[in-house]
Amino acid sequence: MTPREKILTRIAANLRRTRGAAVPSSQAHRAPVRATAEPGRAPAGSLRDRFDAELVALGGIVHHVATAADAVGLIVDVCGRHGASRVLAWDERFVGLAGLRSALSEHRIGYDTGWLPDGEPARTERLAGLGKIPVGVTGAIGAIAESGTIAVVSGPGRPRLASLLPPVHIAVLGVERIHASLADLLAAHAGVVDDGSNLVLISGPSRTADIEMTLTRGVHGPGEVQVILIG
Repeated sequence: MTPREKILTRIAANLRRTRGAAVPSSQAHRAPVRATAEPGRAPAGSLRDRFDAELVALGGIVHHVATAADAVGLIVDVCGRHGASRVLAWDERFVGLAGLRSALSEHRIGYDTGWLPDGEPARTERLAGLGKIPVGVTGAIGAIAESGTIAVVSGPGRPRLASLLPPVHIAVLGVERIHASLADLLAAHAGVVDDGSNLVLISGPSRTADIEMTLTRGVHGPGEVQVILIG
């Protein structure tokens, strides 16, 4: 076996091991994938279960809540557990949670929408301040069941930094937005390319491996991804 073949073999082995290693969490849900009710179309429960299983396998955390008010309370709780005095968040109308800002304010948690000045050094100083915020909160246009992926589109009122900069990323969406595949998601959102400045597909926490294939989380993005499914 050549040196190149040895390296590729080690990479493949590590990927198999790390994909199967989930982060234990009382909030994470594992569930079997059910058979589809119709050829080519999975029932909502099957899509939800598949998404849960895939995201948890990647080290993500899934929460199921009944209402938007429950989601707001959960976000306040997560912020408290992470000692957050501020969140870096989308405008609450894009998160889809009316009253989120006021609920956080009641717990003395600031709500920063990530605005950035154009000039220097003000821009660099502002970014340094945003880098100290531990929790980011966004919505998502949809999720992909087969890979445990969420799709996040940035734009005005939806700062890209909210899903990339804080160590903890909380994404909120309705369970009806889960699609079987990327093709299904794009078919349901044909204008997604024109909807914002940037489309990011997020599959679990950020992972980085060195030449020895030692994995480290959170180097190039959030080390913890939590998805709140409503409904």
